[in-house]
Amino acid sequence: MLVKIIHGIAMIQEQIELLFEDMQPDCIVSDMLYPWTVESAGKLGSPRIYHYSSSYFASCTAHFIKKHKPHENLVSDTDSFSIPNLPHNIEITSLQQDWVRKGNELSDYFDAIYESEGRSYGTLFNRFHELEGDYEKLYKSTKGIKAWSVGPVSASAQLA
Repeated sequence: MLVKIIHGIAMIQEQIELLFEDMQPDCIVSDMLYPWTVESAGKLGSPRIYHYSSSYFASCTAHFIKKHKPHENLVSDTDSFSIPNLPHNIEITSLQQDWVRKGNELSDYFDAIYESEGRSYGTLFNRFHELEGDYEKLYKSTKGIKAWSVGPVSASAQLA
């Protein structure tokens, strides 16, 4: 299903870029699933802010898995490995992290997502310091880009 969503997102790129050109935004805030918006913002001379709807914890674990590749020398996808450099010992298997496997469309897309984060002006997280302060500090000290906690923000609201 995710591969179909990826193709759908790619199909709207041209129309979204035309909209950006018409609107001339001062800043583009886009979800992580739209990695091409970093180039779109660059064409306009506007900063792109990467919106990460998950957590500092998830971003840090992905970063350190990509950086240190602790899963690469395992015998089986069901063998567990520890994620290095985290404030807590976290063990997972490659099967629990589909995106770590190379050579498929999904892993290429996630590579583009994470690469676009590093080229963005900063990142917005739907989090707050008291929830995961250790991981917020870790993210800010390792990623080298600005980050803001703007949560909790609800995805839906009931109108009276």
